[in-house]
Amino acid sequence: MKKTATDKLQENRLIHTMQLLGDKTRYAIFKLLASEEELCVSEIASRLNISPSAVSQHFRNFEILRLVEKERMGQKICYVLNNEDELVQELRELTKN
Repeated sequence: MKKTATDKLQENRLIHTMQLLGDKTRYAIFKLLASEEELCVSEIASRLNISPSAVSQHFRNFEILRLVEKERMGQKICYVLNNEDELVQELRELTKN
C-alpha cells in the first residue's frame, strides 16, 4: 500500500515527537503538563530545578511539533497541551501512571 503525503507527514511528526520525548527533561515537562491543566515556565522550572530559559528552549521544540499551546499572562508565559490533537491524546494515555 502506497503512503500518501499526509501519511508521510504524520509519520515524520511521530518520529520527531518520539525523539523529542526521548530527552528526560522534555519527557518530564510533558508529564507535568499532562497532570496539570496549565503551567507557566517559572512553575515548571521550579519543579524540575532547571532555569526558566532552559524550559523556554525546550518548549520551542514542543511548539514546532504543535504539541502545546502558549498563552501570555502579563509577564508569565504559560503552556497547555494541545488536547485537540490526536497524537497528544494518545501520548497522554501512554504516559499515564
